[in-house]
Amino acid sequence: MRTLPIVGLTTLMLGLGTHAAVAEPPEADAPLARQVPTTFAAGNDYWTPERMRAAQPLAAPDDAGSGATRSATPYAAQEQVDIAPTPSAGTKRWVTPYVTSAAKQRTWKSGGLIAKTAGKVFGTGGNGKDFVASGNVVTSADGDVVVTVGHAMIDGEGRWSTNLVFVPAYQNGAAPYGKFVARTMFIWSGYYKDGAHQPPFDFGMLVVKPVKGKTAVQTVGGQGLRFNSTAAGSSNLLLGYPSNGNGGQTLQYCSGASVTPAYGMKYAFLCDMGGGSSGGPWFQSFNKITGTGYQISTHALRNSTTSYGSYFGPEALKTFRAAEAA
Repeated sequence: MRTLPIVGLTTLMLGLGTHAAVAEPPEADAPLARQVPTTFAAGNDYWTPERMRAAQPLAAPDDAGSGATRSATPYAAQEQVDIAPTPSAGTKRWVTPYVTSAAKQRTWKSGGLIAKTAGKVFGTGGNGKDFVASGNVVTSADGDVVVTVGHAMIDGEGRWSTNLVFVPAYQNGAAPYGKFVARTMFIWSGYYKDGAHQPPFDFGMLVVKPVKGKTAVQTVGGQGLRFNSTAAGSSNLLLGYPSNGNGGQTLQYCSGASVTPAYGMKYAFLCDMGGGSSGGPWFQSFNKITGTGYQISTHALRNSTTSYGSYFGPEALKTFRAAEAA
C-alpha cells in the first residue's frame, strides 16, 4: 500500500454525552478526528436486539440536497490507489447470482465476503434519538476501519453522534460476529463547513475496538478500497440496510447502469433503497465468486429514483490513512 503523509490532523475530546460544533483543524484540507463519546457502562450492553430494531433510519442532512459543491474543480486526475481485499476463513462463496440490472432492491442471497463485511452502524444523534445507518469493514493496517457516511457522525447542527457501534452481518436483530464499538471517528474538514454539509465529501471512517481480542478484519475479513478511480465504468453494485427493504432487517442491494450525477457527486444510478442504507458500500471490480471488490464510494444521497455516491478521491484517501494510523 502507498502511504501518504497526514498533515493538520486534530483530535478533539468530549466528555460523556456532550456536543459541540465542528472546530476547523489548524490547516485546511485535512482529516478531522473526534473521539466517540459513549454512554456504555461496564457490563451494560446498550445496543440490545430490541434497541437495534427500534433505531430509526438515519436521515440525510436537510441541506445535503442543496447543490452545495466544492469550489475547486472536482475529481481532478490523480494516481489510482488500490488496497486489496482481505479474505476471511470459512466465508461461504457464491450461492445465487445477483441480478446485475436491479434498480429495484433485492435481498442479498449470493453469499461471499460481502455478506460478512457489510453491516449496520448504530448511534445516538445530536437530538438524543437512536439511529441506524450502513457500513462496511475494509482492509487497513490494524484491521479496525469501517467506512460509512459523514452524516452518521455529525448532524445538521454540528452536533457529533454518540454510542457508535458497527454490527457486521446484522440480520433480524442478531449480531453473529459481535458489536464493534467505535473509539474514534473521522470526517473530512471540508464536509461540514459554514453551517452546511458538502455532499461530495459525505464519507466517514470509524475506528472500532476489538471483539474477543480480534479486530474487525480478523473477525470477518475486509473489502478492498479504490481511491482516485481511473477504471472505466463501474459495477454500480450498492448494498445496505434500507428501511423499505424487509424493514431494514436484511442486507439489500441494487445494481445497474450509471445515470447523470447531481449535487456535486461523482456516482449515480437508479435505485430505490431508502433510509438506513446511507453509508452502504458502492463497488467497482466486484468478484462474483468470492464476494469481494473495491469500494469506490458510499451511499450518501437519494431522491425518489436515484442513489448518489461521493467520490473517494485524495480527500477520502487522506481520511482513510488518518483512521488507519489512529
